[in-house]
Amino acid sequence: MSLAALPLASVFGDVMDLIIRSGVFAKFIILLLATLSIFSWAIMLQRARAFARAERENVELWRRFALLREGQVTMGELGEWSAARGAPLPTIFRWFQDDFWPAYLSRRGGGAEQSAILLAMLRRGVDRSGASVVQVLERPLGWLATFATVAPFLGLLGTVWGIMNSFLQLGAQGSATLDVVGPGIAEALITTVAGLGVAIPSVVGYNYLVRQARAQENEVRLMASVLSDLLSDDMLKPDTTKV
Repeated sequence: MSLAALPLASVFGDVMDLIIRSGVFAKFIILLLATLSIFSWAIMLQRARAFARAERENVELWRRFALLREGQVTMGELGEWSAARGAPLPTIFRWFQDDFWPAYLSRRGGGAEQSAILLAMLRRGVDRSGASVVQVLERPLGWLATFATVAPFLGLLGTVWGIMNSFLQLGAQGSATLDVVGPGIAEALITTVAGLGVAIPSVVGYNYLVRQARAQENEVRLMASVLSDLLSDDMLKPDTTKV
């Protein structure tokens, strides 16, 4: 073991010794915070993978969509690919192909008012399809916010309880030396450290994942704009040629 690792090992040993010598209530708080930490890390890792997968599928959808507009792939081929994906953009395109496009083909050519109605239907449908997927992606994030808020208070509760016990022991022994008060206060402060150890990663993870969710929402809005432009171009063609 290196010299740099020796102080860390000593500190870790001292902390474990303090936890072992802590009271029942402090051990309960530490166990509860450890459980919250496990859940928070599980949520962060699982959601990070889910957002990364969604981002990869969105990027691939944009690539295939460009090929569709160039005529290198058909709408059916892109719809078949999208059917096996769960990211916001493939879900939107699947709705566009299965639900909206057939209805559009049967209703287009009805003039400016009809075109405006179809464009409004498109935007509402894109918003619904994209929002449903984004909502599923960000649903567990509320737990991270709860953990980040509750954990410091649980740690503070354990600290206050431990300090209160230390002062009760101080009154019973009638001595105010550091040897008497110090160990009890150190034991009490362990719960505060544990609470911060849960809250800080939860806050960082929550903020990162919320940014990922907002990025997915931006992708949905961009897709709505692109599909609206595509539809408008098709409406303006004199022969109403299909995309």
